[in-house]
Amino acid sequence: MRRVVVVGASAAGLKCACRLARIAPGWQVTVVEERSLFSYAACGLPYVLSGDVDDPDALRRTADGTLRDEGYFAHVKGVEVRSPWRATAIDLEGKRLHLRGRDGDEDTLPWDELVLATGARPQRLPFQPDHPRVGAFHTFEDLQRLRRGLERGEIGRVGVIGAGLVGCELAEAFRALWGAEVTLLEQGPWPLPRLVDREVGAVVGAAIETGGVRLVCEAAVTAIDPSPESVRVAWGGGEAEVDVVVVAVGVEPASELAAAAGARLAASGAIEVDGRMATSLPGVWAVGDCIAVPHAVLPTPVCLPLGSLANRQGRVAANVIAGRADRLPPVAGAMAIKVFDCHVAATGISATQAGRHGVPAASVWVTAHDRAHYWPEVDEIALALVYDPTTRRVLGVQGVGSAEVIKRIDVATQVIARGGTIDELAHLEHAYAPPYAPALDPLAVAAFAAQNQEDGVQARSPLAPVGGATVLDVRHQWEREERPANGGHALAVPLGELRTEVEALRENTELVVCERGARAAEAVRMLAAAGRGAAYLGGGLRWRQLLRWGRS
Repeated sequence: MRRVVVVGASAAGLKCACRLARIAPGWQVTVVEERSLFSYAACGLPYVLSGDVDDPDALRRTADGTLRDEGYFAHVKGVEVRSPWRATAIDLEGKRLHLRGRDGDEDTLPWDELVLATGARPQRLPFQPDHPRVGAFHTFEDLQRLRRGLERGEIGRVGVIGAGLVGCELAEAFRALWGAEVTLLEQGPWPLPRLVDREVGAVVGAAIETGGVRLVCEAAVTAIDPSPESVRVAWGGGEAEVDVVVVAVGVEPASELAAAAGARLAASGAIEVDGRMATSLPGVWAVGDCIAVPHAVLPTPVCLPLGSLANRQGRVAANVIAGRADRLPPVAGAMAIKVFDCHVAATGISATQAGRHGVPAASVWVTAHDRAHYWPEVDEIALALVYDPTTRRVLGVQGVGSAEVIKRIDVATQVIARGGTIDELAHLEHAYAPPYAPALDPLAVAAFAAQNQEDGVQARSPLAPVGGATVLDVRHQWEREERPANGGHALAVPLGELRTEVEALRENTELVVCERGARAAEAVRMLAAAGRGAAYLGGGLRWRQLLRWGRS
C-alpha cells in the first residue's frame, strides 16, 4: 500500500485521486481542500448567473444527479476528502504535509507521493479596494453574492473590468437575464485580446455592443472608489458610477506551497512540470491551473487554466504514479466562448502573440458557409489562419460566427499540436453531407488561401481601409447594389468579364473585393498574369458585414 496525498479538490486534483483509487486498489488516497464547497464546474458559474443553468447545485452533481460531496467520494470513489483543511507546508525529508483547520487546529499527513493541484486565484488590480461592492468572479461564493444582489434588486448597474473570457460571459449574464446596465472595460484595443487578433476581436466587440453592453476598449482603469451606495470607476478619458464592480483581469497560479518547498517555477510563477506531471521535487507532482506545460508553438512553457487540460493532466499524473506509461503532449490551448449569439473559438497563437514572441507569422482570412450554401439553415463563419511563412507551419486559427465554428477549431487544434503545415491542413479529410458541412470545409479554404498567399496572391486584413484606394469590385451587379464597396465608387467588373476586360483596366488597381474573398483572389491571379499587381480583401465584404453583428 502507498499513501498518496492530493492538495486541491477541483478538476485536476479529484481526477487524479479518483483515477488512482480506481487503478491502484488498496492504496490510501487522501485529498486536502481548504474550502467547504468543492468539486463544482467552475466554468459553468457564469451560465448560472445568466440563467442558462437554472439550478446552481447542478454544477456539483454528476450526470446521473449524484451530489459530489465527501460521502460521494468516500463511498463511490474510495477517496477521502478532508475539508476544510489548508495545506501550510511540505516536509520533503520527512514526507509529511502540514495542515491547518478553520478553527486553528493543526495536523500532518504522511505521504509517499504528493500531488499539488492548488489551482489559481483571481488577479487583483494594485489599487483594488477590499469592499463588498468590489470583487472577483471565481468561486461559488462569488456567484451566490452577486445573484443575491440581483434577485433583491440591489444591483442595476455593473462595471466589469477585463473583456477576457470571464468578463465577456459576465457582461452577457448581467445584461441578458437581469437587464442591468453594464459597462465592460478592456485595457487592450479589442475584446478577448489574449485569444484573438483585431479582425476577430472587432466582430466580438460588435456582438457585445449589439447585446446592449457599453464596451470601452483601451480603457486602463485608474481608480475604483466605493461608497456605501455605489462605486465610481475611472479610466483615462471617462468614468462610470455603478452598483458593483467585478474585476476579471485574469488569474495567477497559486504556487506558494510548491515554491516554499523549493520547486522550480516558470517565469509566470506557475510550477514547472515535465510531460509526466513531475515537479523538480522528488515524489512531488503537480496538475491543473497551478502548472506551466509545454506549448505546441511557443518555445517556453505556458500556464493555461482550462478545465479540459486540468482533467487530462490529473489522469496522466495518476497513471504515472501507478506505474503506467503516460505523458501529456505539448498543448495548443484551444478555447471557446459564447458572447450573446456570437460563437468564438481559437487555438494555437494569434499573430499578435507571434509578434510578441518573435515568431515569424502571416495571416489570411476567409468567410465561408458552415454547411452547403443551399441548405435552408446555412450560416456563415469567419476564420483567421496564422502560419509561419518560412516553414509553412500552422501557428493558430481563430473563428467567429455560428456554433459550427467550434468544430473547425477542434480540428485545427490537432494539426497545430502535431506541428502540421498549411499543406497538411489543406488535405484534411472531413465528413461531408449538405446538412453538416460544405464539400470544401472552411478550414481547407483557409489553407488554400494561405497557399495562394505564398504563391503571391496577397490578402489584406478585412479591416484594411478601402476609402481612397483604387478598388476593383468583381461581384455581380445585384451584390454591388445591395452592399456597395468604397461608397459605390469602386470600379465594377464582374469576375466573368474580367479576363476579357483586364487589358483595359487602369494599372494602379490596389485592392480587389468580392463577398467572401475567393473571387477576389482569383481576380488577383488574372491581374498578375496581365502584369498588373493588386491584393484582395481577406474575408471579403461579408467579414465587414459581421462588424454590424445583429444589426441590419
